[in-house]
Amino acid sequence: MSLPNIIRVEKFQVLPSNQPSNNTYSFRNGNPIITVSIPAQAKYLKPSSVRINGKLRIKDSTGAIVNNNDLKSTGAINARLSSRVGVSSCFQNVVLSSEATNQSLEAIRQYGRLVSTILSSTHSQQDYASEKSVVALMNGFNSGTANLSNNEVQFSIPLYCGILQGGNPIPLSQNGINGLRIQLELASDQQLLHGGNAATSNCFYELADISVSGDLLIPDDQGVQKLMVQGSGAFQYNSWSSLYSVINSSDSTQTYNLANSQVLSVIHNFLPVNASNNYASDGYANPMLKNTDNTGTNYDQPCNLKKVSFSRGGVKLGFDYDFDCEEQNAENVPETQVMMNYLNAFQPINTLSKMLNSKQLMNFGGNDLVPYRPMAALVNRSSGIDADPNRNFGIGLAMDRVSDVGVSFKGQSYSTRIISDLDGKSPNAVFTFILSKNVLQYSPNGILIAT
Repeated sequence: MSLPNIIRVEKFQVLPSNQPSNNTYSFRNGNPIITVSIPAQAKYLKPSSVRINGKLRIKDSTGAIVNNNDLKSTGAINARLSSRVGVSSCFQNVVLSSEATNQSLEAIRQYGRLVSTILSSTHSQQDYASEKSVVALMNGFNSGTANLSNNEVQFSIPLYCGILQGGNPIPLSQNGINGLRIQLELASDQQLLHGGNAATSNCFYELADISVSGDLLIPDDQGVQKLMVQGSGAFQYNSWSSLYSVINSSDSTQTYNLANSQVLSVIHNFLPVNASNNYASDGYANPMLKNTDNTGTNYDQPCNLKKVSFSRGGVKLGFDYDFDCEEQNAENVPETQVMMNYLNAFQPINTLSKMLNSKQLMNFGGNDLVPYRPMAALVNRSSGIDADPNRNFGIGLAMDRVSDVGVSFKGQSYSTRIISDLDGKSPNAVFTFILSKNVLQYSPNGILIAT
């Protein structure tokens, strides 16, 4: 679809269609779904301008705002958001659909884990400490992120969905998506919050005064007529989808049915299975595979990664050899080939200049490297002021960096083979995210999504 002449830009702000009586959404209190509709109209939506706005309140069991200030030894709660996901971790599942027909355009499960992967791989610590701390309540430091929630705080965040991260304006008319409905499903309190006192203080969170804002592009009269007179056509957009599996053996081949004819990238990140929905753990961390100790519950034993490979229909995909990183991993040096291809799945590696994949996050050379440690006298600060020590680890593959057309997996399986030191009694969750191209075809009979 060609874009007509745009004569002006119009700002909009839309409130949810299912507002509770107190205008507050809460997983604990039974209002876990937020639905916002942008009606069909002869205008274009500028996708990069869309923001979710609102207020966040983190409370303890008495209903009081938590006190996350580590400088105070009395009354500190220490219930915090992920330092790398912030408010985006409030949303467990995100579904975008046509407002008029309810046809699903994009559905992302485990949305917060996708955001943790995207941001950590495309933003620097400076980005977190400046812009992200202001709009999304995260700054890459555990204690600093906790401090941001000491009061009711406003936020304004984008949605990291494929259709909204593309550059092409989205037609909202019947010759397009016929209106846009955004449905946000809230994550549980145990998944969102973690910290020393989150469980004992029975902490929970609330979202209030939610709205969606953005820019509408107004075409000239000829463009308006083109949008209003019913016809047939198509436009292309990207979308994320997700899968969940578990890995537990030292030599594991996992096979997935991607069922898409234009797959651009596939990424996988990992998490101990008991770290999800657990106040004691950050459910949005992206660590290396881990083994448990003798109790079988504490994932604190190293697990060396040896080889990684990808295949399509049983034939090596991307490279005709395995990524061999056994020696690198054993010596605590970067698994260069694995990590380069993982980062390349988000953005061409030759253009990537910002990420959180630093030596400090790898215990480089075997000894811990602490980015920032205050003087010993400040004992109340010593446990939380360090930068988030979690690695940004994952495996992934960009399918087509030359033509950007993608690879077809219609009738062909996609597989990963991971050889490691997993001991068979330490299940690790595998979160898989697939970036694909889709084609929306519209006609007087409605719309159809071709994958």
